[in-house]
Amino acid sequence: MITPPDIPAWLAKLYPFSPRRFLTPAGATMSYLDEGPRSDEAVLMLHGNPTWSFYYRELVHALGETTRCIAPDHIGMGLSAKPQAYDYALARRIADIEALVAMLRLKRVHLVVHDWGGGIGF
Repeated sequence: MITPPDIPAWLAKLYPFSPRRFLTPAGATMSYLDEGPRSDEAVLMLHGNPTWSFYYRELVHALGETTRCIAPDHIGMGLSAKPQAYDYALARRIADIEALVAMLRLKRVHLVVHDWGGGIGF
């Protein structure tokens, strides 16, 4: 199991979540939020450049009581790894999200996307 990142106290006030970690098929460590009741259905929130899951923090707060919310940080952004030897192309990003969805065993997702998250999600 990969341990979650430490959140500095100043950030925890704005981002009071416990991010999880996932090893992508390319071997990079992705941070993601998985908040709300466990279900095989979730709202999947995909950010653009140069943001991270922090962008969706208010939406996670609003929906998290009743709806499973998944908000990953793309590799190279937010709390995810930032490897130099990594293919940062669209196809790799799509494969990362497909693998995350499969690992979480999601059967139905409701997409919320921003910027490059649209190309990745759709």
